[in-house]
Amino acid sequence: MNFAIEVEGAASPLGHMELARTLSSATSSQDHVKRQAADQQLASWQAHVDFYSTLQAVFLDGNLPREIRFLAVIQLKNGIDTCWRHHAIKNAIQPAEKQLIRSRLFRGSIDERDAQLALHNALVVARIVRIDFPNEWPDALDGLVEQLRALRDDDQRLSGALLILLRIVKELGTARMLRAQKALQNVTPTLVQILGEIYDAKTRTWQAFLTAHQGDERNAMAAMDNGLTAFRILRRLLIVGYEFPHKDELVRQIWAFSQSQLGQLLGMADADGKYPQLGKHLLQFTKLHLAMASSHPASFAALPGSAELARAYWNLVAEFSLVFDQSEGIRQGSSSNETKPRADGPLLERLALKGLLLMRACIRMTHRSVQTVRYRSKEDSQAQQQAVASIKSQLFSDNFVNQMANTIITRLLVFRKADMEAWEEDPQEWEQREESQGNAYELEVRPCAEKLFLDLLTHYKELLLEPLLAYFATVHDPQTSVTTKEAVYTAMGLAAALVEDTFDFDALVKSVITADAVQTNPMCQILRRRIAILLSQWVPVKISKETRSLVYEIFQHFLNSDDPHNDIVVRITAARQFKAVVDEFGFDGVSFNPHAPYVLKELINLVYTVEVDETKLAIIETLRSLISRMDNSVTQFSDLIMEALPGIWSSAGEMGFMMKQAVLAILLSLVVAVRADSQQYHHWILPLIAEATQEGSDASIYLMDEALDLWHNLLVNSRPPLSGDLLSLASVAIKYLGYQTEHSETYLTIVSSYLTLAPEALLGDQYRQPLSISLSAALDTTKYEIGNVAGKYTETAFRLSHQIGGDQGFQLLMRDVVDTGFLKHMLEGIHDAHEAHKTSGPRKKQSRLASFTLTSYFSIISRIATIDPSTLVMMLETLGPIESVWDWLSTEWFSNFDTMADYDRRKLNLLGLTRLLELPQPVAGLAVGKLQDYLSMWTSVICMIWDDTKPGFDALYTLEEPPATEWDTQKDVVERKLWATDPVRTVSALPFVKERLQSLAQAVGEQMFQEGLANVDKDIVADFQKLGETSSAEPPS
Repeated sequence: MNFAIEVEGAASPLGHMELARTLSSATSSQDHVKRQAADQQLASWQAHVDFYSTLQAVFLDGNLPREIRFLAVIQLKNGIDTCWRHHAIKNAIQPAEKQLIRSRLFRGSIDERDAQLALHNALVVARIVRIDFPNEWPDALDGLVEQLRALRDDDQRLSGALLILLRIVKELGTARMLRAQKALQNVTPTLVQILGEIYDAKTRTWQAFLTAHQGDERNAMAAMDNGLTAFRILRRLLIVGYEFPHKDELVRQIWAFSQSQLGQLLGMADADGKYPQLGKHLLQFTKLHLAMASSHPASFAALPGSAELARAYWNLVAEFSLVFDQSEGIRQGSSSNETKPRADGPLLERLALKGLLLMRACIRMTHRSVQTVRYRSKEDSQAQQQAVASIKSQLFSDNFVNQMANTIITRLLVFRKADMEAWEEDPQEWEQREESQGNAYELEVRPCAEKLFLDLLTHYKELLLEPLLAYFATVHDPQTSVTTKEAVYTAMGLAAALVEDTFDFDALVKSVITADAVQTNPMCQILRRRIAILLSQWVPVKISKETRSLVYEIFQHFLNSDDPHNDIVVRITAARQFKAVVDEFGFDGVSFNPHAPYVLKELINLVYTVEVDETKLAIIETLRSLISRMDNSVTQFSDLIMEALPGIWSSAGEMGFMMKQAVLAILLSLVVAVRADSQQYHHWILPLIAEATQEGSDASIYLMDEALDLWHNLLVNSRPPLSGDLLSLASVAIKYLGYQTEHSETYLTIVSSYLTLAPEALLGDQYRQPLSISLSAALDTTKYEIGNVAGKYTETAFRLSHQIGGDQGFQLLMRDVVDTGFLKHMLEGIHDAHEAHKTSGPRKKQSRLASFTLTSYFSIISRIATIDPSTLVMMLETLGPIESVWDWLSTEWFSNFDTMADYDRRKLNLLGLTRLLELPQPVAGLAVGKLQDYLSMWTSVICMIWDDTKPGFDALYTLEEPPATEWDTQKDVVERKLWATDPVRTVSALPFVKERLQSLAQAVGEQMFQEGLANVDKDIVADFQKLGETSSAEPPS
């Protein structure tokens, strides 16, 4: 049948056959034009009232090709997610169409023979039930139960009904809404009843075939599949469908039945491996038991036979431990129908893993109180405590605990033959898999056994300590095999934090481990790998300074590529584990220095040698940690490191961003460690920064954060004058600072560093105007940190312009501030705030400026006034007559003191306002009109900044520069000098005010001054006069 599209999509009406033709074109891989037109047509039809019900009709049409029906059900499933809920306004599915779709949902799986199509329809049903049940579709599950009863004897159609129910229970079981949880719990007894009947009937059918050869194999296998699906649903319902499973009689019956079935099926599975479904049945039972112990520990303890069940599981573990060293292991593979990985491997090993997990759950429930937010009556709580206490006394006897610990450390921690074969087959891949899956205790027997051993030792330390120490002592026996010793070292590493006070690990390192590290007998590499791991586990816990140097020597030996017994796995493991040794608080750089050149060289060579990217990253991370911990002493090896890094960067290729991130991290650590000496590597580092920050590049997406951190640290550790290559990047930082991106704060620190270390360049003709524009944009931020820093360095720019270029340099910057609109923008913002502050009530106007931005603006204006008040007045006159500008500007300026928390800024604003008193008329007369504000401000600020220990002395005044520290960067050195020469430090406030006040009186005349003073509140005048009585005439020395 040909479904080629014939007309333009927009002109096609929606119909059954038209939709089928369009879906056919959408699945075509040959004609891109037709496929694109079909996609557009489908998108336009989504607004049609019958689109989704027509999709369902196409899916249910068994005469259509499979690929069309498959696409139809996928489209329907996607539509449920976006358009089914009532709050989805666009293209929402209407109630009538919803009813039509619901009426045909079950058919899509029950009557469907294609397993994949049936599965996707079941997913559609489950999603709709999750949304509509029980309010919009109250009889959804009742209708499905009727189907289950009617189809008991029709295995083909029954499988579809069970599949639907399985997906529904999965969906409702993950719901967090209390409504959905209660709805599922209400219907659970009915579902459990019918499913129990189906499982019992199907189990009898296939067991009769297997044991008595009754019936045919095809029906028996179909019954086995349906029975398995029924139990999968039962398993979930028993966990999520009951609040107290142990109180329900039907649950207790199923629980007892599962235990008897477990033993019966174990015998059948051992006898004949022909039917893999038997193993799946067994695993479903184990999942039920494990889920009950984990999710409902109190119910597990109260259910009949749970202690005996746990012992039976341990017997499985003990049985498997006898053959563990010959087992092939559990492999995780992909599954076509499930989102979870599929586990492949010997059935006994998979069952043993479940047994280990169950024992861990039992230990948790008996040693940790059950935490719940739900109300429990006193009787319920007591009953739960009694049940848990009972299982603890029945299960964890001293003999049983000793037996478990002995089995784990002697049999389940051994290095297997399969591990050695995988090691030899692909060493790097095996090492990476061991590292990534080593903590996956829910997927592998050995990691799970390690976790269980730790649980036992944590809760039964007094019982297990003596035999454990005796087990540790076996490593002193020279006849002990390599695999046995490896297992002992494994247990020793796991127990480090628990036996540190009773076991002398330092003595063991000196007497045994050092000798084992240089063994050259067959399989010695197994022991070397384990010793590297053991040392990384013990060093952070407890190690002496004397032994620490031995540890460094051992790791140097393991990293030696010239030793034929150090294969790639040994060297990679040593490189990985050495990070824990380096990161340890007591890392001794002096003791490590003799080993540093060899270790660094081998780590770098190893990066080039390994092929697995994850492994490379781990080694580079160890290298980064080592550079950080060596601090200044790494300087003597910096050439060795820098020669290697560009090659690693290049080998990563265009898309190796994780590797490049790691290289940038190493460079950052190196720059921080060598500080100013990093300037000799600028020719290597700067091109990498330029590449990583290139606008619009893929590299900038992934490397920007690391590159900016490196750039900033490289800059602040560079001695002035800065190189031309480093200065050439300044334009990039200035440009991006004005963009207001997520990196604005970092760009601001970079620009501020350029301004501090290279003021001549930043305030020169090339950068001055762009700098003004970017700082203006940064000041408009809504982030306090950025606005505060931007204000600080805008002030710094004005100071440096005057300090370097004198009045001419200052005027050049002021001209650019005016030409770029910076000053106008700033004053307009202040005026807007003034207008807003004049309003009140419900219609109060909100200022467009944040309070911290307004404070920064006034601090900048104060800095200008402090440098040259006449220049400020000239700039203000560009906005209009100085009288009108002064009116609103001074009002807002004085009121802003109330929002200034920083004392330095308060004093700066005091200095700026006070310097205006030096100017002649008309400014002098305007200042007299504000005498009350001046006197009040002077009194308030001077009292705040007075030294508490020396009343009357300005605490901000100092003639001393802050002391240098060993951590100072080049930027810190320059900023310390700027701090010491700031008028906020070099001017004592009260004498400064008195001098300007006297000059104001002379400028306006005594009569005008006294008239202005007469208008000031007497209390304010009195408070100001008291300052003179308290203060010293001379500033403190």
